[in-house]
Amino acid sequence: MIKSMHKWTTNTRLRFTLVLLAAFAGSAAISKSQENAQTVPEITEHAKVKYPPLARQARIQGMVHMRVTTDGHGVTDVTVEDGHPLLTENAAQNVRTWKFVEHAPATFEVTFNYRVVDDQVKFLRQPGIVEVVESPEGGINSYTLPEKWNAQVRNAQGTIETSLTLWTYHDFEQELDGYSTGPQGRERPIHETHIDRDMLGFDATLEDKYGQRLKFSMIGKMAGNKINGVFLNYWGAGGTWSAERTTESIPGANSAPPASQVESPITAADIAYHEYVEYPRFAIDAGIEGTVKLRVSTNGHSATEIDAKQGNPFLVRAAVSNLHTWRFADHMPRTFNVIYSYRLLDSEVEFLKQPGMVEIDEVPPLVIIDNGYPYDPPEIWHAELKSSRGNMRADLSLGMSYDMPDGYVLGPAGKNEKIREGHHDGNMLGFDATVQGLDGRPIKVSVLGKKTRNKITGVFLDYSGVAGTWTALRERSRAKPAR
Repeated sequence: MIKSMHKWTTNTRLRFTLVLLAAFAGSAAISKSQENAQTVPEITEHAKVKYPPLARQARIQGMVHMRVTTDGHGVTDVTVEDGHPLLTENAAQNVRTWKFVEHAPATFEVTFNYRVVDDQVKFLRQPGIVEVVESPEGGINSYTLPEKWNAQVRNAQGTIETSLTLWTYHDFEQELDGYSTGPQGRERPIHETHIDRDMLGFDATLEDKYGQRLKFSMIGKMAGNKINGVFLNYWGAGGTWSAERTTESIPGANSAPPASQVESPITAADIAYHEYVEYPRFAIDAGIEGTVKLRVSTNGHSATEIDAKQGNPFLVRAAVSNLHTWRFADHMPRTFNVIYSYRLLDSEVEFLKQPGMVEIDEVPPLVIIDNGYPYDPPEIWHAELKSSRGNMRADLSLGMSYDMPDGYVLGPAGKNEKIREGHHDGNMLGFDATVQGLDGRPIKVSVLGKKTRNKITGVFLDYSGVAGTWTALRERSRAKPAR
């Protein structure tokens, strides 16, 4: 059994559209490895094979051919015959760590192969099967399945009824995600989300009964199967909202066995048009893979009914969304089954599975371009919060960091409380803060506001579920004293 000199660890999976894959060399390369050289002796020890970091970033690929000489125990000489300079040194260094079983001193050839392979989609190359392959990313440790909530958003202008689909996941901390569904069935993702135990907030675009789209910032407190909260729309008008969890199942959450008979197999020749099939980003982050089985009926032009038989709900949603873009070429109404197969490429090294050949499968790093640290200096705002608890006052030091509100609630003797969960869109802003109540005890609040020059007006919800309104006035900057 081969014994590694270093403990193998799980590779960090990073967002990118390519993976680095070491594939078998062609027959010509194999012949070259064997020509005038002995078979590689059995290896008992070697260092972990890694793709050179700079070569990964530059996505440099190619073969490295080396001639290796041993003394019967270890490597005494390595001669690089050809290869890219950023690859050859890495390969040669690894070979020098090899230890062998007892053997007669020998010379043999070794090939390291580094090759870049695109992630791919195989669209109906097999009848009824769409294969989607992506590089894994990771980062999401756990998640909840999507749940539907029937919501009502109310203010003086009327009531908007909508459906919310929400789920949570844990990355570095707990996160919220989801989408709203309007009266025409169109999904719109929520954004600027945050969640802190039973308090949650997000921005959403909703449709009223006249089909007008309105943007809202919403905060709420969850209690069992209900959410109650307040909102501020982008016109600056506030109101209340509530939502109740439904028992309606999300497609794919409760899988059923697929139909055993396909009435009419579908092939690529039957499809006149379809949008590119994408692997859902959340599923890549969470390491979700598997198959989605769908039963589809058409009117001869497009899909009229799609029944999800099996699959993870995050994959089902992506598959159904893509299938709605299909346009058919035969103009004959039909029913068929479709399988979407989602598979993640893993990172690994296959060490000498083929004599003289080392395969390296790696994921390239995320390239981050740092354009500096965007920062606007803080300004002092004097805030007043009104609710059934009474009036509370707070002085805020607010600035912008990476285009998000950042700062403190100023306390006595320099005991400042950092604001949290800042978000910003145009002149709309929101954040969580801890202010001092009338009895001197700290109260945690989520606030939403609309800024107009020197004033902020908005609504808030404290962590006990009590709603209120708030305003803040900007303090005029003081002139610097003359020297």
